Amino acid sequence: MKQYKAILFDLDGTLLDTSEGVISSVQYTIDTLGYEKLDVGQMRSFIGPPVHRRLREIYGISEEESLRAMNIFRSHYGGDDLLKAHAYEGMKDLLLYLHEKGYQLGVATYKREDMAKRVLEHCGIASCFDSIHGSDAAGKYSKADVVRNCIHALGVDDPADAVLVGDSDNDVIGAHEIGLGFVGVTYGFGFSSKEDVLAFEPDAVAADVAQLKELF
Repeated sequence: MKQYKAILFDLDGTLLDTSEGVISSVQYTIDTLGYEKLDVGQMRSFIGPPVHRRLREIYGISEEESLRAMNIFRSHYGGDDLLKAHAYEGMKDLLLYLHEKGYQLGVATYKREDMAKRVLEHCGIASCFDSIHGSDAAGKYSKADVVRNCIHALGVDDPADAVLVGDSDNDVIGAHEIGLGFVGVTYGFGFSSKEDVLAFEPDAVAADVAQLKELF
């Protein structure tokens, strides 16, 4: 794999398992608004992408209604549910190893930036990153917007000098849109198999954190 200067990580399903808290707050939002209940697979599909976007896709609601729902979600998720998360096994050791090798490290996530910083601090890995960037308060940033903000903060002039590690098609599309490399992981909530990732022509695929370390 190409040698990069900076490595960016998605958060949900890549750095942290946030499934318990996200699903709990999605359920609260659906119950509050009286929407039809969802099955387990549909609930898990909310982990990672913008909540208001998934609500529009599933329920066919207007953008205005979906933003109202997102605010309900965020208000509830910002409480105890946000901290129902943990770093994947071996993740902190991986991040320390990458820093020792001289990589600049960043986080580029759809999660609202203040929430991203809070949960990363709670899980004990926020200090491992040189830059942490997330969604804006209005939820209008695309993944490419967040990635672009992150590499600029890291001082990376050429996007080709950076790679994004992520677990979903949203991640790879955002990375490729502005010229970053991409490493897909299959232990998260988006890609369920190596073949899912290979369809996007990534730099590499990792089934667990140990394989990520081998790649770098």
